[in-house]
Amino acid sequence: MNNVLEQISNIGMIPVISIDKEERALPLADALVKGGLPLMEVMFRTEAAAGSIAKIAKERPDFLIGAGTVLSIDQAKQAIDCGAKFLVAPGFNPKVVSYAISKNIPFVPGCVTPTEVEAALDLGVTTLKFFPAVENGGVPAMRLLSGPYPKVKFVPTGDLNRALSTEYLQFYKVAATGGDFMLKYEDIHNDNYEKIAHDVEETINEYLNFHIKHVGLNSESCDGAKQTADRLAKTLKLKVNEFSSSTFAGDLFEVMHKPFYYEKGHIAVGTRDATRAYHYLKRCGVEFIEESVSVDANNRIIAAYLKENFNGFALHLLQD
Repeated sequence: MNNVLEQISNIGMIPVISIDKEERALPLADALVKGGLPLMEVMFRTEAAAGSIAKIAKERPDFLIGAGTVLSIDQAKQAIDCGAKFLVAPGFNPKVVSYAISKNIPFVPGCVTPTEVEAALDLGVTTLKFFPAVENGGVPAMRLLSGPYPKVKFVPTGDLNRALSTEYLQFYKVAATGGDFMLKYEDIHNDNYEKIAHDVEETINEYLNFHIKHVGLNSESCDGAKQTADRLAKTLKLKVNEFSSSTFAGDLFEVMHKPFYYEKGHIAVGTRDATRAYHYLKRCGVEFIEESVSVDANNRIIAAYLKENFNGFALHLLQD
């Protein structure tokens, strides 16, 4: 059960979709996968919802298909019978949550007050929907709630756009953001799945914001590294900063005190979210040097080297 929630958190964005026709379910799921989001919450708001969930669960077993707007035990049972791997509700109904728990299915109930949070924690539920997020105070409210309830993670939803999703995902207590901000309904209704895939990929890349932070150069010795850094600094009027394993010339160049990955050095690629960037790139087939992965006190990835050699340079993923 926790593995599903962990996968969702590693992805970071949940497409929350109302599907009007079952025949659109599989093409939509495939478009989301192609764009980089192998999951979807289908809201129980149309007659096609249950059939769409069942079709995706059967034909795309690796896809994380969930059911949203689950308001009753009957709906929860129907969603689970259809193959839903997680359930979501706008509010907190302890009977429905308890039923899902008894079936070992993750349930993300809506909780925006301390009383609701405590009721959820009493049932062992720690990932909570924060809805509607903007109207209930956004990040400041979630931060305040996370003070007395440090085990809680939030899934804010409700009229989010890309900018709000980016803002919310920066708060480490946010497991994922939910909504339809990564696509347009007119493309679903027009069966324009290539456009959906493109928009999803664009949304992810806009959030991750890959950019060059610095260039790393290998050196044979500490003295040689310092000499190179001094030359770079003198040429470009930069400040020299010495560290235990390297010397920096400003923020542009890092000269290693001894040879590291790879022959020539590395290119440091910054990102807003190294943890989700790591998992996104792995979903895209990128391999990492796993022993190079570093994490912070919250177990969030702060650095990792990619395995591929780019003309003698390694790519070094770094948290901004």
